[in-house]
Amino acid sequence: MKQRLAQFLCVVSVVGVMGGQTAKGEDPAAYWPQFRGPDRNGISRETGLDDSWPEGGPEEVWRRPVGPGFSAISVVGDRFYTAYSDDAEVGEDDELTGTEFVAAFEVATGKEIWRRDVGSKLFDEFGNGPRSTPTVDGDTLFTLTGHGSIVALGTEDGRKRWEVDVKETFGSSQAVYGFSTSVLVEDGVVITDVGGPEGKSHVGLKRETGEVLWTSGQPSRLGPGYSSVLPVDIGGRRQLIHLAGLQLRSVDTAGNEQWAIEWPRGESHSMPVFIPPDRVFASGVEGVGATVVQVKADGDGFAVEEVWKSNVMRNHFSSTLYYDDHLYGFDNATFKCVEAATGEQKWAKRGFGKGSLIYADGKLIVLSDRGRLALVKASPEAYREMGSVQALTGKSWTAPVLADGRLYLRNHTEMVSYDLRTKEIRQ
Repeated sequence: MKQRLAQFLCVVSVVGVMGGQTAKGEDPAAYWPQFRGPDRNGISRETGLDDSWPEGGPEEVWRRPVGPGFSAISVVGDRFYTAYSDDAEVGEDDELTGTEFVAAFEVATGKEIWRRDVGSKLFDEFGNGPRSTPTVDGDTLFTLTGHGSIVALGTEDGRKRWEVDVKETFGSSQAVYGFSTSVLVEDGVVITDVGGPEGKSHVGLKRETGEVLWTSGQPSRLGPGYSSVLPVDIGGRRQLIHLAGLQLRSVDTAGNEQWAIEWPRGESHSMPVFIPPDRVFASGVEGVGATVVQVKADGDGFAVEEVWKSNVMRNHFSSTLYYDDHLYGFDNATFKCVEAATGEQKWAKRGFGKGSLIYADGKLIVLSDRGRLALVKASPEAYREMGSVQALTGKSWTAPVLADGRLYLRNHTEMVSYDLRTKEIRQ
């Protein structure tokens, strides 16, 4: 009990350091209810994790098969949720067919509790199956299928509560690589990118029914995007920041635009990153590069000023994270640490490919795109690895997830869970 109390107090003390938004009604150290965690920033508030791993890696809790998909894992209580697809079959006219599912699993064992068919399987040259990570809000789970349906399911049994086809409702085109953004639930509104025409770039739906409450944004010449919405507070106002078509922009929870700047044409799959108290980092590949802007209240609106711009951190599909005045992320296929204030590179490390990462307890948990898992000290001084294990094999593009000391990983064929807590806490 004393150890858990100490852990809780440590959690509370780091909130100001990380500049995050505490999730309502939940201990942010013990759950991971949506894409990139409680605050959508890749930051875990957990403490009491091992500072190093033995030669064989951390303790493996369970391992189980799973179907194709890039959906990450969301954890609430004794259950976790993800989306996957079944094996392809040859249907009429020799076309491949299949089904996408959302499923609930036991945290302790990885055993499947329920699964629900949410539509036809997406086939793509870079990998088949769903891309969106389920968002859990209370007793309801929300997800976006690869073919563009926003689906609400009950967390208890997976029963469907409502569904909105974004192509039929908003005139969206099919996303080139499949609909990939993970929906945000904010003040009873389900918010996501649909890439529609005529001011329908982003939409807000009523949480309980799926009723359309608002649409926002200029027509996107690029179609549906792949970046998810980042909610933060700047200048005393709630900001929902996203990359939409050819803009980096912010709206409020009613869809009203607060500010927008032009964004280069190219691939921008990663999420924006908040640098407290009033800066935003955004990045992309194919000539986009990285930009940090400062957002200041200006009368009834906001003024946006570029702080720095550089090719030092060109995120592809994996998002950067901010910790202790520094940015950690993947410049295409090079893992880097960059000073947030200036864009100065502090160190670089090859060997992970286009990997992904999260932060917890002074450490970076890094997964290579071929499944090597590493524990790295979160420090700008130098790259310092404190343990590694070949956790998965094959294409491993889904970012790690951490909740209540358990790490969750997946690829197109299996999921695995590791216990990262110290021996004292595990006992």
